[in-house]
Amino acid sequence: MNTAQDLANPAVVLLGLAVLDSINPSALLVTLYLLRQPSPARTVPAYVAGVFGAYLTIGVLLVLGFDALLTRFADALRTPGAYAAQGVLGAAMLLYSFKPARRDSAAVEERAAGAATIAGLFALGAAVTVAEITTALPYFAATGLLTYLQWPTYQWLAALVIYNLIFVTPPLALLVISQLLGRRMDARMAALRSRLERMGQEAALWIIGIIGFYLLVDALAFFNFFGLVEVTHPGGAGSPAE
Repeated sequence: MNTAQDLANPAVVLLGLAVLDSINPSALLVTLYLLRQPSPARTVPAYVAGVFGAYLTIGVLLVLGFDALLTRFADALRTPGAYAAQGVLGAAMLLYSFKPARRDSAAVEERAAGAATIAGLFALGAAVTVAEITTALPYFAATGLLTYLQWPTYQWLAALVIYNLIFVTPPLALLVISQLLGRRMDARMAALRSRLERMGQEAALWIIGIIGFYLLVDALAFFNFFGLVEVTHPGGAGSPAE
């Protein structure tokens, strides 16, 4: 039986992951663009609803399928061929992470401008969320933790809903602040937008580099590249000659 103390630590971890995950430059950039357009009180919630719906759906699928996928593919992922492919992928990701970051605010604004209707903005929020899911490391950690805890369905589903509400809080907070303060916040919003444009892709490249480094090192360790892993041959011998 789970006690309040048993649930405290996972809840704190999930809360911390949700707060970390909520710092989403892409979502904030689109929100800042929409705040400068007509009727932000309608357009921003539509976009955020698309983000929330897609992220929650992905989370539910991850929790439901995470354990089954691990069980099904665990043996196949431990073969030399799989580790070799992992090493190549890790090296490619690590090299890619060193490319200069570019400012892509124009692309963000073009996508937002092309989704003029409420339905279009909802679809844009969902599409951006799905496209960037590979960088959602905190979400993968959260759904993996929920799978490990094996909470009842109502409990992990409620945890996912709360997580996603926290995830979409910053764009909604920007909307509320903008509505309350009006033009007095224009200069600050512009400064925030400029800062997000600089850090958005840099953060993504850092994440890609960290993942690539881990994948590469893990693959090299499997092949005893560092001399840290003792290779045991059939019969318990440390080498073929023994």
